[in-house]
Amino acid sequence: MKRQLKHSLILLFFITLNTSCGKSNNDICDPDQICYTQKPDELYIKVELSNNPNSEAIEVKLYKGYIDDGELYDTFFTTENTVYYLMPEGERYSVTAKYKDGNDYILVVDSEKLRSESYENCEETCYDWDEEIVLDLKLK
Repeated sequence: MKRQLKHSLILLFFITLNTSCGKSNNDICDPDQICYTQKPDELYIKVELSNNPNSEAIEVKLYKGYIDDGELYDTFFTTENTVYYLMPEGERYSVTAKYKDGNDYILVVDSEKLRSESYENCEETCYDWDEEIVLDLKLK
C-alpha cells in the first residue's frame, strides 16, 4: 500500500511539473497570423473629452509623468471630443482638461502608463502595434 501511494505521489509530481512547464493560456500557434517581432517604440494615447458647458474651447495639458512632478509636453485649446498623440512607450502620461462652467472652472485629470503588449505565437514573441491607452477626461 505504501509503495502504491509513493508511486501515485511521484506520478502526480511529474504530471504537475509537466503541465506547469508547458505553454501558458496566452500561447498560440497560428503560422498564418501576422507577428511583429520588434517591440514598438511609440504607441497612441487617446484623449477623450466632453463638450464644454460654455461651448468654449477646452484647455488641455499633456505631461510626461505625473502632473505634479512631470514634464509639461504640450498645452492647447480644443473643441474636439477626441485627440490622439503618438508617444514613446514605456512612459507614464498624464492629461488635464480645464472646463469652464459659468464663473467656475472644472479640472479633470487622468493618468496611465503606455506599455506595449506581447504574446507568444509558435514560440515567437509578438507585439501588438495597435495597443493604445485611453485617458478619460469626460465630465461625469
